[in-house]
Amino acid sequence: HKKDAVVFGKIEQVSSKVYNVYIYIYDVFSEKSLYQKKIRVHNSGFRRIAHFLSDKIYYVLLGQKGSFDTRLSYVTVSENSNGGRTYKLQISDSDGFNPQTVVRSSNPILSPAWSKDQKKLAYVSFKNNRSEVFVMTPFLKTIPIKLPKFDGIASSPTWHPDGESIALTLSKNGNKDIYLYDFKSKPIPLTTNIAIDTEASFSPDGSKIAFTSNRTGQVQVYIKDLKSGKISRATFEGRYNAKPVFSPDGKDLALIHRVGKDYRLALLDIASRDLTVMTQNKSDESPYFSPNGGMIIYSTNRDNKGILSIISLHNNQVVELMQKEGEVREPSWSNYSN
Repeated sequence: HKKDAVVFGKIEQVSSKVYNVYIYIYDVFSEKSLYQKKIRVHNSGFRRIAHFLSDKIYYVLLGQKGSFDTRLSYVTVSENSNGGRTYKLQISDSDGFNPQTVVRSSNPILSPAWSKDQKKLAYVSFKNNRSEVFVMTPFLKTIPIKLPKFDGIASSPTWHPDGESIALTLSKNGNKDIYLYDFKSKPIPLTTNIAIDTEASFSPDGSKIAFTSNRTGQVQVYIKDLKSGKISRATFEGRYNAKPVFSPDGKDLALIHRVGKDYRLALLDIASRDLTVMTQNKSDESPYFSPNGGMIIYSTNRDNKGILSIISLHNNQVVELMQKEGEVREPSWSNYSN
């Protein structure tokens, strides 16, 4: 088995806390250097530099931007000492390390969603005993803002790529539809149907939304063109397809597809309608693409416990993220920081 490239690395201590990190990527066929760099780093910055260099290697070898120097958000659920549950909204590095709790509550937290510029997180909280959407700026240490009390309950927030507005599900008069809210004026309905319309996801250019609806009596995924107003059905395989999210190139949707009694991660090619089931699991939930589109993170159940898994779309390899406490759910992946 011939190797295409070799990566060499070296770390050299300069002083008690300062190191030089060397990296060299060598092409075996052309016998040329593809990339070389020396970086001086404080020992507190090792993980960040490792992620930065991993992205470089990914780019040099695959021609695609890497997703290592990005962040995840997710919800953990653990039992507390008096028999109740503690819910935490956490942010971590892309491999699950360095978790920081940004919201802690004894009531459920759901559906964290990053804005494209990585500065804001929207999420759902039941702290007032009803489903409400909050928006926070996790790196500015400000207090989360609760969205106004719309008629009915609010759920499933998702950011427009411009970061100025969000789509969310509002149930007015008991009927769930998707609305666009710009934080200034009244929410504008994007769907108006007597069925349940929910779980919106914007296409990368903001021109379309994918969403889940039971308008045919089955749970299926639909796409609405926001310019023309046309709604078309996207999924035709099986009786249950939900929780769609667009890939960063806008060509695919990751979604949850039911096979028998199992709920599995699947990938839909929007143009050809080809649906590929990606796992053999029983209860996958909440898929989300890495910013380069090369991986999908999702939550699933292992030994009756919620865990996060990442699947590579290059080779279908799955990595489970280590989790120290409780169950983990509802992952979301930030965009690039620059």
